[in-house]
Amino acid sequence: MKTILIDTNALLSYITDRNKKQSDIMLDIFDRAGKLEFQICIVSNVIAEFVYVLQKIYKTKPSLISTIIKDMNTMPGIYLLPGFFPETLFSIWPNKIKDYGDAFLASASIELKYPITTFDKKLSNQLIKLGCKVELL
Repeated sequence: MKTILIDTNALLSYITDRNKKQSDIMLDIFDRAGKLEFQICIVSNVIAEFVYVLQKIYKTKPSLISTIIKDMNTMPGIYLLPGFFPETLFSIWPNKIKDYGDAFLASASIELKYPITTFDKKLSNQLIKLGCKVELL
């Protein structure tokens, strides 16, 4: 079964209504994953960034964030993975990819050979230069 990685912004677009078009796209992606058309893998650093943004920017209560993550973890077609590959991570950060979170995700993509699904064109270009597969939304 095909597996994709998603970045923090894609996950935030699934949970929030910050961008209607992106939200609709992510709702469809999660719906399709729920039907087991493919799997969505969410690495731990994406979860950490997701929690931080929901708490600091959206002022979401930690108990609600915890429930959201627990619910995602039980959804068919979704799985959470530590995804920490230090050798690969530190070979690309900070020289090839300046943002640590993006480099963390890229290292998981390289090691797991999963494409990254993102709305971020800048990140997409950096990933392509590294040889990662990208699905730009």
